[in-house]
Amino acid sequence: MARTPQEVFEHHVAAIGAGDVDAIAADYAEDAVLITPEQVVRGRDGVRGLFTTLLGELPDAVWDIPTRVFEDDVLFIEWTAVAEKARVLDGVDTFVIRDGEIRLQTVRLTLERLD
Repeated sequence: MARTPQEVFEHHVAAIGAGDVDAIAADYAEDAVLITPEQVVRGRDGVRGLFTTLLGELPDAVWDIPTRVFEDDVLFIEWTAVAEKARVLDGVDTFVIRDGEIRLQTVRLTLERLD
């Protein structure tokens, strides 16, 4: 039985908190699409690369997701992350999660370096 969208997202959050890019990528479909204002990445390898960069900017960050709105297979979140040398105070994502995998994600954030 496939994981629910909520189960997929809870695993996703745990993997991000652990900084485990392989576990993060495993939450995505082989043909997933992740869209940011700067780029579109495809598949698990693209996701792995994007998160390697993001987590490199925010090592050991404290993540907060005050807004989580699920509607069937769509999830909308607002989030923040604070690390020693950078922070994000305005992250906004939308996910489409089907058959236990993230199929589509949009991400918008402003990364502020603190050094």
